[in-house]
Amino acid sequence: MKNRKYPLLLLSFALLGANSLMGQTFSEYDWGGEMPKAGEIPAEMQQEDAVIVKSSTYSSNEFSGTFPYIEQLANYKEYQHIKFLKAEATEDYEHLIIPKFKGRIGDFVQMKYVDVRIRRKDGSLEDLVIRDLEQPKFEEDDELYETQKNAYIYKLPKLEPGDEMEQITVIESKFPDQGRIVTLYKDYPVLESEFKISVPNSVGLKGQIYNGMPAVDIKERGEQRFYTWKMNNLKAVPEANSSGTIFTTELEHFVYELDFSALRSDRSMKVNNFSDLLRQYSTDFMDVRIRSKKKVRKFYETLFAEGAKTFKKSAEELSVVEKAYLMNNFVVKELQLVGRLKDFEESEGIDYFLTNKKADFSSLLCIYRDFFERHNIEFYFGIGKSRFNGPFDKDYPSATQISSYLFVFKDENGSLFTITPTGGLNELPAELQNTSCFMLDLNDKKASLQSINFNDAVLKDSKNNSRKRRLQLTVAKNGDAVIKGDLKLSGLFSGQRNNWVAANKEGQDSLKLALERSLSSRFDEREVTVKSVEIKQLNIVQPYAFSLVYEAEVKGLFEEKEGKISLKLKDWLGHSVRWVSNADKRTLDYHNRFLGQDEEEIFLVFESPRKVEEIKSLTAKKENDQAAYSLKVSQMQPNVVRINSSYSVKQLDLKAKEAKKQQEINTLWDELTDKRIYLK
Repeated sequence: MKNRKYPLLLLSFALLGANSLMGQTFSEYDWGGEMPKAGEIPAEMQQEDAVIVKSSTYSSNEFSGTFPYIEQLANYKEYQHIKFLKAEATEDYEHLIIPKFKGRIGDFVQMKYVDVRIRRKDGSLEDLVIRDLEQPKFEEDDELYETQKNAYIYKLPKLEPGDEMEQITVIESKFPDQGRIVTLYKDYPVLESEFKISVPNSVGLKGQIYNGMPAVDIKERGEQRFYTWKMNNLKAVPEANSSGTIFTTELEHFVYELDFSALRSDRSMKVNNFSDLLRQYSTDFMDVRIRSKKKVRKFYETLFAEGAKTFKKSAEELSVVEKAYLMNNFVVKELQLVGRLKDFEESEGIDYFLTNKKADFSSLLCIYRDFFERHNIEFYFGIGKSRFNGPFDKDYPSATQISSYLFVFKDENGSLFTITPTGGLNELPAELQNTSCFMLDLNDKKASLQSINFNDAVLKDSKNNSRKRRLQLTVAKNGDAVIKGDLKLSGLFSGQRNNWVAANKEGQDSLKLALERSLSSRFDEREVTVKSVEIKQLNIVQPYAFSLVYEAEVKGLFEEKEGKISLKLKDWLGHSVRWVSNADKRTLDYHNRFLGQDEEEIFLVFESPRKVEEIKSLTAKKENDQAAYSLKVSQMQPNVVRINSSYSVKQLDLKAKEAKKQQEINTLWDELTDKRIYLK
């Protein structure tokens, strides 16, 4: 595992995404004292590759405004002091990687400080000046080639066993703290691990501890209250915070969220349970406003009159499910979901959003609520918790546990159906499958909280969970290429359609621009011209089939050197490989998101014959009871080459000791796609 990023920087990448990054400044940190020296390493840790002497996360916060319009200014400080015991661990710290924030993200997030100090085995100290470090340039085959476009990368001094390193980052953020589910375990054993947050006395903090997590320490200093969770002498659990892990079932952890009750203008509502929480959320964000009843009535008259033709009946004959289908179809295909409304739009009613075909999340919830109430459909407002965070703790009502909102409604026969705000009919995200969700009748003040259970049938539907991408590239002598592409998604893979659908709602030009950016990013920022692009299929009923076809031209896609053209397979194949962290020494079970088949087929068509060198080394297959991968490169004709790649997941839940079998498949994929195809 090389080129480790700071834990907080990893969080930044996850929250912001690669497209949110650009150049930004940062300063050296004032340490305020000498670098502490690591004490004696406990005997039980001396055979490890490294030991973290101290790991600390500190979040300090300031708030202003009246709920729900709260403004927050937070500083997140991530500190780590590590001692290297073996050379293997030093390979993780060859480079320092610092993200760059751009665009709207840059208006809300800033990297303030980055610094590193080293104590050598002989006791000598090095206080690094980050900007004076070498910034290496990476070639196309290097692991960090793509990363360097979106981050500062500095080469750290060579480290040796016995050396110690301190590293610190401070990020300033205006994004609100939505609460967290936290474990203090790290990639290496930790002598002291802590998480601290400070808030003004006017802002509360609600938390809960699990699995033997030590109690939080609370102190007040002036107008601030400090909460600290701390543990000592922790074993290494590298997979704890990696995808596919449900650490909440076994590891000590805590959950917290900020309580802004004191900043509310109306403090009469108290939250004692999830029913209260849902009612409070409904009051805050689902208060239906209508400025023109005539416009709303006209919208539904037109929607049902036109939609009834699909079912070959009159509007008056439409069933509950048919009406819900038509409404859901409008939302998925036509209603543009925006992150933030313009100032004048915040006071508009749902008539405005329906006629203008745009809404923010809160307005969309209001639209659905009004739809059900207007048409006398029995419904419930529901919440779900990601199965990767474990089940709901019913005794700790908190928004931190909520990952999704949904509506549950009944047809004339009492059968239940679901709609998530951005999904199709009965289309739940993979994270809510095989979970128990809560739901409440918002219109009955005496209603009790109910549960609705979803099984794992959709997760295991490997037939319908599929992704197929086919590309045909016609390559000119000068290296330009015309690409004809076809992307088909089905089942739980259909969640990948969202960006394309959102762009399509804005118009053909937006869809073309989205595709141009996607192809340009994939092909190393080369000039791309999209000739045509169309969503051919977008179904909102199971299996939610989606199809995108396009034609585009890429300038200078291939460059001939010494009579050969080459391409690296990993740059072309886009499988979502389910990587199993720490497979050989894993202690926690691994859980795949879902089963399914992921296939890619690429045809390269040249004007003159091109022969694939060492073609036999580019064909391999491996399969076991957990997963399978196959790659085959074929010379179809003297001027036509076919690349076929297929990755499939076959088992949903893997015991810790068995998970390495899936990683064996991933290792084959990694080794094969690291290769280059040379065409002479």
